[in-house]
Amino acid sequence: MSDSQGGSPIQVAAVVLLLVGGGWYFFKNYEIAGLDNVSVTPKETSQSDGQFVNYVDAPVMIDPNRSIPDGNYAPPANPITLTSRSNAGLGFDGLGAEGIRDFSAPKTSLPTAAAAVIPSPRRYRSVKVASWALDGFGPTKLSNLAVRKHVTAVIRQFDVVALQQIASIERDLVPRLVEVINGGQVGSTFQNRYDYVLGESSGPAGRQEQLAFIFDTNQVLVDRRQTYTVEDPTQQMTYDPLVATFRAAKPDSQTAWTFSLVNVRVDLTRAQSEVALLPSVLHSVRADGRGEDDVVMLGLFQADDAYLVPTMGGGAMRAAVQGRATDIYGRYQTNNILIDTVPTSEFLGRAGVYDYARAQDINPIEAETVTSHLPVFADFTAHEGGAL
Repeated sequence: MSDSQGGSPIQVAAVVLLLVGGGWYFFKNYEIAGLDNVSVTPKETSQSDGQFVNYVDAPVMIDPNRSIPDGNYAPPANPITLTSRSNAGLGFDGLGAEGIRDFSAPKTSLPTAAAAVIPSPRRYRSVKVASWALDGFGPTKLSNLAVRKHVTAVIRQFDVVALQQIASIERDLVPRLVEVINGGQVGSTFQNRYDYVLGESSGPAGRQEQLAFIFDTNQVLVDRRQTYTVEDPTQQMTYDPLVATFRAAKPDSQTAWTFSLVNVRVDLTRAQSEVALLPSVLHSVRADGRGEDDVVMLGLFQADDAYLVPTMGGGAMRAAVQGRATDIYGRYQTNNILIDTVPTSEFLGRAGVYDYARAQDINPIEAETVTSHLPVFADFTAHEGGAL
C-alpha cells in the first residue's frame, strides 16, 4: 500500500516555514515595479550609522610658566612688550568667500563623531618652513643676475621662508625680489604665486636691517591682521623680531594647521645677552592674547643647538639643526629653527640644512656673493594637531 499523498506533519510544517521565510526575505530585499512589464529590483540599503571619522583633539595649550628641568621658569621682570606698528592689513590673503576661523579667538576642538558625519580628510603634502640669513642683501645684490638666480631658486624650494639681514631701508627691495621670484612677466609659471610680509627697519644707525617672510600662496596663507613687530623700548635686542601668523592653504579652514613664526636676528656682538632674551620673546608671543599655541621661533641666532636648547628650557624644545654647521664652509652653526614639540605636534621630525651651493653646483667663492649662510628647514603636517 502506498504512502499518503498528503505527507507527514513534519514535512508540511517545513514547507510552510520555507514559504513564509522566503516571502519575508523577498519583500524585505526586493520590490516589484511596473504593471504591464513586471520587474523585480533589489531595494537600496542605508549606510551604517557607525561610519564616522575620528578626529584628534586640538593641541594642548601650554602654560608658559611650566616647570622645566633646571627649575621653575617664570617670565622675566622686564619682559619685551608687543606692539603692532605698521603691519596691519586686511586679514587672510587670497581666500575668496571661504569661511575662515577667527584668529582673534582661541582654537576650539574639532567636531566630534556625534555632531555630524564627516568625510575622511584628504592627505596633503607637508608644509616646508625655512629660515635664511642673506648676509647684507640690498640693491647691489638684487641687481646681480647670478645672485637673483640663486636666491630665487632657493626660495622656491620652500613654502614659507623667514629672511634676515636685508640691509636696506628701501621699502621696495623685497617687493622687487618677490617680483623676480614670481617670474617677472605675464604668463610666468610662478606669476602671482609668491607674496611677502615685511618688517620695519630696525637696528643702529648705519646698520639698519629688515626682516621678512616670503611664502608660496598655493601652500600657505597669511593673516595680516596678526602680523606685528616685537618692540623693545629698552633696546635689549638690536633688531626687533617680526611675528606673522599663517595657515596651510590646502586643507579646509577647520582642519588646516595654523601657526605663528617669530623671525629673529641676533647681533653677533651682543649674542650672549640677546640669546638669553629669547625665552622672554617666546613667552610674550604666546601670551599676546591671540590664543595661538603653535609658535615656532627661527632665524639667525649666532649660537648652536647645544647652547640654544638649554637656554630655551630644554624639555620638549627641539632644534631643527643638530650638530651640523650652517655656513657654506662647514665651520659654524648660527641659524636654526626652535620647535616646542608638545604644543606643535605637527612637526614631522624632518629637518636640516639645505646646501644650496652643492644643489646649484657653485663653488664657495660664488656662493659667498649670495650669502655665506645656508638655509635651514623643518617639515610640518598641513593638518592641525598632526592628524595626517
